[in-house]
Amino acid sequence: MKTIPLSHFFPWGKISDDFIVNILSEFSDNGAENVVLETSWGKRLVQEPGFYTTLLGWLRESGMKIFECHGLWGTAWDLNITDRPRRSAMIEDHKLCMAYASDLGCRSYVMHIGAYDCYYKNTTLEEMRALAVDSLEKLIPAAEALGIVIALENSFEPFNTPDEVLYFLDYFNTPVLGCCFDAGHANVMAKTPGKDPAKYASYMNLCWKSGVVQEPDAFGKLAPHIVTCHLHDNSGYADEHHLPGTGTVDWKKLIPALKQCPRIRSMQNETNVMSQRVSIAKLCRTFEELMKP
Repeated sequence: MKTIPLSHFFPWGKISDDFIVNILSEFSDNGAENVVLETSWGKRLVQEPGFYTTLLGWLRESGMKIFECHGLWGTAWDLNITDRPRRSAMIEDHKLCMAYASDLGCRSYVMHIGAYDCYYKNTTLEEMRALAVDSLEKLIPAAEALGIVIALENSFEPFNTPDEVLYFLDYFNTPVLGCCFDAGHANVMAKTPGKDPAKYASYMNLCWKSGVVQEPDAFGKLAPHIVTCHLHDNSGYADEHHLPGTGTVDWKKLIPALKQCPRIRSMQNETNVMSQRVSIAKLCRTFEELMKP
């Protein structure tokens, strides 16, 4: 079974720059080698001239590397945003962020299709697909030139289900487009025996208009296209980003299956260490055990 590099998320935007080298060094001291270029750093690279040099200095001091990138996301950057005056700037932001990610050695660029209209508007699925297609038509050539694969992330709202990820993969049919398999999101959507829809978090019923459609086999559908993945756990009813082993994901089954995916390049820990109050030492120990053959 092949060895897949692991990268760690951390909410860098929630701590002072003065402590970033300390946190990076904690990862290094606990055996980690790679961190994810996550969105708060992506925003700074795009919006703060000179931040790239600062980031390189932090990495040099700590001995850590950036291996993968979670691209810009949210109401200003998702592929299907309906803020039309913003869309051209959104495309340029992604192109610049991808360029920095490539220079830092990233091999994939994770993107959200987008879901906000599921909560707040009555935009149709067809309209949202058309917007995402328009965005990808402009971004795929840029990613190809940089040697990066755009990895679409499966989530739990109607506009970014596994079937929607597959729609875009089939539409473009290019090696420049792949999937970021989010294990936690798949677990929320999973159709498992005894699952009680009444226990879903309130936002699930809001975005699905109280008619949540569960997914019996997200991994099976997406496995041929998975280039990277987000690893975190939950109860099956909310997107909690818990430490693996503290929820209902079957890790003994999932990790070996992920390692067999034909296109997989990396794995990414996406545990929310702050909300779960997980130490970096415990985080690294947990994932070291999880990654064992």
